[in-house]
Amino acid sequence: MEQNQKRPVLLTLLCILTFIGGGMTLFSNTVIYLMFDQFKNLFASHPNMEFLGTKMDFAFVFNLNKLYFLSQGIFSGLALAGAFLMWNLKKIGFHLYVLSQLILLIIPEIFIPHLPFPLFQLSISFLFVYFYYKHLSIMQ
Repeated sequence: MEQNQKRPVLLTLLCILTFIGGGMTLFSNTVIYLMFDQFKNLFASHPNMEFLGTKMDFAFVFNLNKLYFLSQGIFSGLALAGAFLMWNLKKIGFHLYVLSQLILLIIPEIFIPHLPFPLFQLSISFLFVYFYYKHLSIMQ
């Protein structure tokens, strides 16, 4: 980043939120992918788990192809890379981020076709893309 160009506060906030959300998604999906069989055995041996008095059914998660978690991790990593580039005011980061967000919206439709339309995820992704886009003019 050049000394005469300063990153706007909103862009800084967006990048930090992306680092947090994308980092947690990357970490959790990578751990689940690497330890999928162990998690599957653990939940199979304790099928009646409860949280705050509510029974939790994780059976559907372990019927998924574990490549779902790998692909989510990979594209979350690409979103993080895009945010890092935008942090450094590199325009290519925006394009990388948008591409990864589009793919992250499509992946669940491929692996879990019976899920309802992801309106919330789409809305959040749209807002982030929109606000990143507003800063595109200051990026190189």
